Amino acid sequence: LHNRNFKNLDGSDCNAGLLKEAEDKGFFRNVFNSRGTTNLPPERVYDIVCSSGTFFLSQSHPGTEAVRELTKLIKRGGTLIILTKKEYLTKDYVNWEIVNELIRKSIIEEVERVYIPGYRKAFDFEKDRLSMAAILHYKVLQ
Repeated sequence: LHNRNFKNLDGSDCNAGLLKEAEDKGFFRNVFNSRGTTNLPPERVYDIVCSSGTFFLSQSHPGTEAVRELTKLIKRGGTLIILTKKEYLTKDYVNWEIVNELIRKSIIEEVERVYIPGYRKAFDFEKDRLSMAAILHYKVLQ
């Protein structure tokens, strides 16, 4: 994003080491340790929130319950993008009812869901040798 001339960026991670690396690059206006919700910025401050490789990897990674909190950070009419591995979307611990509730209540709407091969190198144990990416695009309505 920084290389595409987006300059007003904040970064967030729950891994202190990765957060320090991100901060040292100097691309971010602010960095937040996102373990829990106490260090988050105020509500409705972002036009877009983009998450790459964070969601659904395992039960210990953020799931759909985090979508509810992320939408609170995004301005009305703004965008939430989640990039993850397509295979993770069908894990039995992923609770889509939370996202469906946000859609039913007109808090968000799904704009598109795109699948692209080559998300990352496939691990030996993975069945998906193409390593299909899933890009989930939501618009925040309220």
